[in-house]
Amino acid sequence: MNKGMQRNRNHLRNRGEPNLMPHSRIIPKMTTLLVGSVLLGSGCGHSFLPASITEGVIEYKMTFPDLDPNGLMSGMLPEKSELSFADGQQSMDLSAGMGIFRTSMVINTPAQEVDYHMSIMGKSLFAKYGPRDLEAIDSTPEPISVLYTNSVDTIAGYPCKKAYLVYENMDQPEAEVWYTDAITMSTPNWYTPYKEIPGVLMRYEVMQHHIRIRMEASSVKPGPVDKAKFKLRPGHEEVSPAVLDHELEEVLGTFNQ
Repeated sequence: MNKGMQRNRNHLRNRGEPNLMPHSRIIPKMTTLLVGSVLLGSGCGHSFLPASITEGVIEYKMTFPDLDPNGLMSGMLPEKSELSFADGQQSMDLSAGMGIFRTSMVINTPAQEVDYHMSIMGKSLFAKYGPRDLEAIDSTPEPISVLYTNSVDTIAGYPCKKAYLVYENMDQPEAEVWYTDAITMSTPNWYTPYKEIPGVLMRYEVMQHHIRIRMEASSVKPGPVDKAKFKLRPGHEEVSPAVLDHELEEVLGTFNQ
């Protein structure tokens, strides 16, 4: 067994993590992708839930553990984002600074494409990202293993399971994610660093442009979604992914001050 994987498994056991699944499998080395948006309550009973949900909106609370809450730009940070989903497509939308800064990621799963939109102070751009282009957004390293556990929780009213992603670098701590299979999406995480997780993410962290973002679902609203959510936003100029990455770096860099 890889030494990094064994070291992380022993660390989790020593920490008291219950019932690590013994059949956790090694993930082949593969390209690390993002969110960009980004790119998901409490108690265990869920008999009131529908058998499956295929369309709706998940709202996430966003926090930034590494940023000074009293920093100059802290009041401009986004507090929430919304993930709309239907028919194999997703759209992650957020705004910050009283609407001055907005992003939308339109995720086309069948085509394996993401249309990433950014708007700030009258400048509106978008770029079409493929799997390779998404690497530049997220700095999370590639995992070598996923360890599934028997731990359960309820987040935003939905039953969730916990898993850990283990990394080869001994200095990289394992990543903890919570996910649910009560919301039906096909390969919901293909564009994120957590593509091997089989359900919809409900509590997790990502690194975007050197900023660590903690996401936790605060509500889920099942029901029809406006299909305009999954189309290109009007009034946006198309640029290359490299140009949009540079613009995002400049904007998000101000939040780190």
